[in-house]
Amino acid sequence: MLNGAEMILEFLRAQGTDCIFASPIAVMAPLWEALAQRRARGGEEKPRYFQCRHESLAVSLASGYYKATGRAQVVFLPTGLGVLHGAMALRTALQERVPMTVLSPDTLTYGDVPELDPGPEWPSLLIDQHGPARDAEPCVKWAKEAKTPGDLAHELRRALYFAETIPRGPTLLTVSFDQLLSPTPLPPASRIEPHPVMAAPGQLDDVAALLARAEEPVIITEHGGRTDGERAALIGLAEALAAPVFEFMLPAYHNVPRTHPLAMLGPVEPLVLERADVILIAGANGPWHPPQLPMRPEASIVHLEEDPLRPRSAYWGYRTTHAVAGDRYLNLEALLQRVRQRLPTPPAARAQRWHAQKERAITHGRRDADAALAQAHGAVPAAELFRALHRVLPASSIIVDEIVAQTPQMIQFLFEQKPFEQYRGWVGALGTSMGTALGVKAARPERAVVCILGDGALHYNPVHAAFGFAQEHGLPILVVVCDNRGYFSQTWNVHKYFPEGTAVKTGQFIGNVIDPTPDYAKLVEAYGGAGERVTAPAELDPAIRRALSTLAAGRSALLDVFVEP
Repeated sequence: MLNGAEMILEFLRAQGTDCIFASPIAVMAPLWEALAQRRARGGEEKPRYFQCRHESLAVSLASGYYKATGRAQVVFLPTGLGVLHGAMALRTALQERVPMTVLSPDTLTYGDVPELDPGPEWPSLLIDQHGPARDAEPCVKWAKEAKTPGDLAHELRRALYFAETIPRGPTLLTVSFDQLLSPTPLPPASRIEPHPVMAAPGQLDDVAALLARAEEPVIITEHGGRTDGERAALIGLAEALAAPVFEFMLPAYHNVPRTHPLAMLGPVEPLVLERADVILIAGANGPWHPPQLPMRPEASIVHLEEDPLRPRSAYWGYRTTHAVAGDRYLNLEALLQRVRQRLPTPPAARAQRWHAQKERAITHGRRDADAALAQAHGAVPAAELFRALHRVLPASSIIVDEIVAQTPQMIQFLFEQKPFEQYRGWVGALGTSMGTALGVKAARPERAVVCILGDGALHYNPVHAAFGFAQEHGLPILVVVCDNRGYFSQTWNVHKYFPEGTAVKTGQFIGNVIDPTPDYAKLVEAYGGAGERVTAPAELDPAIRRALSTLAAGRSALLDVFVEP
């Protein structure tokens, strides 16, 4: 008979969990003792325990690890207050359909039972009317409290399983301090594999027939190319149909090879939607904006997603005629095979037309970038920053981005030839990219991981905790700050609704300025890394090379790049 903490570690090992990402609290002492005993015995440490220094960092680490490996991990968060602190990152994981299981402690006795006393802070400071499971409910797929030592293993098994069933997402289990200390049985329980489900063959036949006879098919995605298989199926469908693939304005992944002639730059245009007779939305929370754009009355709009029409969202007002539910890869691959049978020869003229449209967009972007470079003074045009990163970074690099204003330049110039992997480091709420990048680095320690974020987003991230984690665990990353000295996106609606207003005329955009500009390069130095500021295009290439040398030496690096506002 083990105590609850020992049982949890042994159960997770048997289930194949790779990592535990933990933001600690005193009531986790039984877990720390169990970990110390395990290390004293020697042998492989699995799951590997990662001490984190911030709740949202721990959740983001698990998210990044999953994005890089496809394997869900476990997070330990302090009680209800810790869950609330990590709620933003949990909400992001829920939006992104990223599975993980969170364990959070509570107490049943508050010190009334001396041998189960969690500490003096509980009755006065940590007591919570709701408890971790209730606090987490808006941000997770499933939340439960394990009530007895006997059901701890069974509820943990359910939490791991539910996280990976479609639609995927985070789950949370509350485990009391009393249970961590109490004798707890470990029943024999093999891992329950969450086998994916897919759409019915008849529905796939119908949708494939629609696509095959379409005159103007269009594919739109935001996160439909997370895996190699999904990317191959998406670009295979595009080639079979001679259809363009448009990504959401802030794509979650490098969904399709952006060098491909049918991979279009930027979000789908209203004129394209007006012409389309079949639109395949393959993994997108919001495929275009505004939602109610003009379309052909007879157009078919197919929403292919784990959970079509977004049942957990407050809004899905996008016109939809077909909802294809289930595993994205299986459904995309099945559609691809069916389309190829119905349309063995792709329409060449349609492909050439889209190729020409992309070439015009590329030429226009290059012309704008060259003009910006010619006028640069005291700062670096965004396009030139991404050109330099493309030139210097090794092709095996992994990009984690948390930028808004510079996204169009990133899409065109960072991925111009090299097939970098890309993971978006945020959804809606800024502040999770550095944790995501470190989670990716934990999964792929041999690869260079580059976190690109704005100076506004940098303020939302747990920067000190992230660099401390990187130093402690030997997982260095390169952080590139697109420093436009403010919150540039704050001005968009001022320009839109008050184009002749005082703010535009005087240049005084209230709320968008970060002044005085901090010396961000100093942040990484406190944790053994190297930082420098870049203010001219000619400084970019050597600065990036020095940063890569710092990574090779096992230390993190930060480049504070002044970009044109």
